Amino acid sequence: MVDVLGALREGLAPHYTVEREIGAGGMARVFLAVERHPPRKVAREVELTSRLSHPHIVPILAADECLFVPDGPDGLCYYVMPYIEGESLRARLERQQRLPLEEAVRIALEVGDALSYAHAHGIIHRDIKPENILLSGAHAWVADFGIARAISAAGGHTLTGGHPVGSLAYMSPEQLMGSRAIDARTDVYSLGGVLYEMLVGEPPLVGLAGGTPRGGAVLDTVLQSLRVSHRSERLIKQTIGRALAAEPDERFASVDEFVASLRDVVSRGPVLGMRLPRVSRKVVL
Repeated sequence: MVDVLGALREGLAPHYTVEREIGAGGMARVFLAVERHPPRKVAREVELTSRLSHPHIVPILAADECLFVPDGPDGLCYYVMPYIEGESLRARLERQQRLPLEEAVRIALEVGDALSYAHAHGIIHRDIKPENILLSGAHAWVADFGIARAISAAGGHTLTGGHPVGSLAYMSPEQLMGSRAIDARTDVYSLGGVLYEMLVGEPPLVGLAGGTPRGGAVLDTVLQSLRVSHRSERLIKQTIGRALAAEPDERFASVDEFVASLRDVVSRGPVLGMRLPRVSRKVVL
């Protein structure tokens, strides 16, 4: 078995002290390190990337050439991200199971803002899930955009070995089928799945030939327990249902449309005193 941690410690020794692995997924492994000059916590990803700059996207601080790994693949490409103090949405859900409506909508709006910015720059995330949404205080960050950027730059849609990019529970039907026709509506689907899970406590399941989210009755029960008007309850279900449509043409055409629908729900007063996050229009390129 390839000793990736050892190779990283040796290869990055002039610049970073690699401490330990802090996460792993289907596309990457994440390591915690300390930058020697100046001291700064960083995260280590195993994919080449480039830069996206947005208030709700974990920024890329640096990228470098591939490292040689003895007895391993051709090498490892890496990029450096700031270490976000807090927890992932997955950790929050494991602790609380469900989130209050106002918190779930706020997180969805902030993630949607980040996705809208990325889509405007031609980048589809392809793997929106609770593990890739980081929470620091009342601020949500989207991580792993670097891998999406690398895949997009390569013109691909699969990993080595031909497996589709994404996580099964949040993967759109077109991703599951290995389609090359991946666009912004794929991220709409995944974000809809994340919002559903934040409210219900489990991810939805929509068949390839169409259908309704698994646990629809649970969603009804959850909404009925909140201070939500019948009209707002119907709008929330319609919004989530449209985002999770099996056919891309039946979903929101863009994340902006999805976000606008969520804002419309909130504007009708389902959550008293909720403060909507401001949509970012100015970013540093």
